[in-house]
Amino acid sequence: MSKFISFVRCIENNEQYTEAQRSGINNYVDLHNLKISSQVEIQINSTKDEKNLLQLLETCKKGSTIIVYDLNVFGRTIERILEIVKFFLESEIRIIVIKQNLDLLADSDMLTQMILGVISMTIMLEKNLMSLRTKEALTLKKQEGVSLGKPKGTIQKSKFDKQRDKIEELLSVGLSVRKIAKLLGYSNHIGLNNYVKKRLIREKVQQNSYDIAS
Repeated sequence: MSKFISFVRCIENNEQYTEAQRSGINNYVDLHNLKISSQVEIQINSTKDEKNLLQLLETCKKGSTIIVYDLNVFGRTIERILEIVKFFLESEIRIIVIKQNLDLLADSDMLTQMILGVISMTIMLEKNLMSLRTKEALTLKKQEGVSLGKPKGTIQKSKFDKQRDKIEELLSVGLSVRKIAKLLGYSNHIGLNNYVKKRLIREKVQQNSYDIAS
């Protein structure tokens, strides 16, 4: 016989939602004349706290039924919710969701597969819409004349920075970039050459040499 386990996601700064879960579960249990063997309440206030859901799994055994108020108790994103739901179903734990009127029997159940398929499509749609909104926002900014990306002339950090003094020193004694790359252990001199050009290192070295000579 299946053991019924109620689960409430307690949120510290939203007691109203926590109470709504308790009330919804109690009404459902009374209506269907069910006997709850365990009442699990876990404090989850942030995404990192969702690892505490493992406490729920420890309470559930194969063949158990979890009763929850709505799907949101399993995560803050649809992707996370789907991940948790699949995990329980694969562990042969049935899930009853009151608010969405869902009875997820097992990952092999056809109706359950259809529901999970719809959730998966929703995730994909959500990602595609987010990507579309981002592209539309970027296009609008371009049309408004807003410059996107890093400001022109921005110098990024480079692997050559740590040996810049040595590079300048070797350039000052007349060594070519190719020879400097070989001497410092770089397999490709092209990257070093671009580094020297973008930072005007050669010009700086020449200016320093001129100042010393003067």
